[in-house]
Amino acid sequence: MPQQAKTAYTHWLAKAEPDPRMENGVDVSFGLDKFKACKDQTTSWEGVRAPEARNHLRDRMKLDHKVLFYHSNCKLPGVAAIARVVKEGYPDHTAFDPQHPYYDSKSSPSDPRWYMVDVRLDKALEYFVPLALLQHLASSSFDNNVEQGRDVAYLTEQHLQSIKDMQLLNRGRLSVQPVTDEAYEAILLLGSRGGWSEWPGKWKAAAAAAAAAAAAGPSRAPVSTKNEETRVQQFEPHKAVQRAGDGGGNSKRKITNDLNATAAKRGRAAAPRAESRTEGTRRSTRQQSKR
Repeated sequence: MPQQAKTAYTHWLAKAEPDPRMENGVDVSFGLDKFKACKDQTTSWEGVRAPEARNHLRDRMKLDHKVLFYHSNCKLPGVAAIARVVKEGYPDHTAFDPQHPYYDSKSSPSDPRWYMVDVRLDKALEYFVPLALLQHLASSSFDNNVEQGRDVAYLTEQHLQSIKDMQLLNRGRLSVQPVTDEAYEAILLLGSRGGWSEWPGKWKAAAAAAAAAAAAGPSRAPVSTKNEETRVQQFEPHKAVQRAGDGGGNSKRKITNDLNATAAKRGRAAAPRAESRTEGTRRSTRQQSKR
């Protein structure tokens, strides 16, 4: 029987991959649109194969705990929505299925190694909160920019410090992470009040590209979803890879002209490097779980 750990957190961040990606012939993507399409907008958070993330799911995530639903391993990673835990940790049966992409021969119903919870979508954020924005808010470039500080004056010093301390920015590869009350509140404010979307940054370029694509209309056939219903009925693997942990079980107002252009340029150049440290290890983790 798993040992019950004292609950120190009531908020969490859980990663999902919105972009199509094949794993053993199965598309394991699960973005906000798929979450919305789930029955009762509720899904099991299966497929985690890292001990630390597993322990959070098994021992620490409790009913009604809030979850930041995070798009990972994509062009613009960030927090897309808020969910809540509606069923506490129970054995992850996908590990028992030899046909599942993340089958684990060492896990069995009598001695399960991996656990999952069920989560229900509460709401999509009005403003998608990008990882690059959180990194900027934690940087000296933001600290030295008075105008940007005014744009998000609703954030307190405690909010800003909590963003700097987030595991996402320091141990980002873990796919299920605890979040402090202050960091959770800060992200809710960023996602509801905005004020930063016109700052120079990766998020602005992505928004412009999306608007241009929408205006141009579809130029090619969309990615096929053939056999999606059958595949989901079998074992819902489309959510699996994004719930893996890190590689060892262990990523509106316009600013005025006084913005330091050099600092902004350096900040934009640093963002991809930082993201590479905090994203993209779920694939190698999955390979380790099969050894």
